[in-house]
Amino acid sequence: MTAAAVSEIVASYDALNRGDVDSTIAVLAPDVVWRESAELPGGGELRGRESVRSFLMEFLDSWDRFEQTVERTVVAGDRVAVVIRARGIGTGSGAEVETRYAHVWTVGAGLCRRVDAYRDVDEALAAVAP
Repeated sequence: MTAAAVSEIVASYDALNRGDVDSTIAVLAPDVVWRESAELPGGGELRGRESVRSFLMEFLDSWDRFEQTVERTVVAGDRVAVVIRARGIGTGSGAEVETRYAHVWTVGAGLCRRVDAYRDVDEALAAVAP
């Protein structure tokens, strides 16, 4: 995976921080498979860029404030693990939340073909560098 591809993936998190879902999903293949944590409302397996777009729009609507910070990336072949710290304030509840998680992105032909979400960061890192 190229450094440029990793930069584009990291930039997609910055775009989501700005609420720019279109730029967030621009790195995804039209037929992407996104496996989100079942712990999130609407989580599970999503197929296609538009499904991911709908999921992210709904997700952002549940926060008054939401920000992700990429802490680390680990590249192995066509995959990159992205370790993330997220902070947010829930809409309506005002509850403050902070958590760490990771996504493993698989890239092919210049676009992301698959994203797998992990609540356990070590598990995600092991998935790219066993």
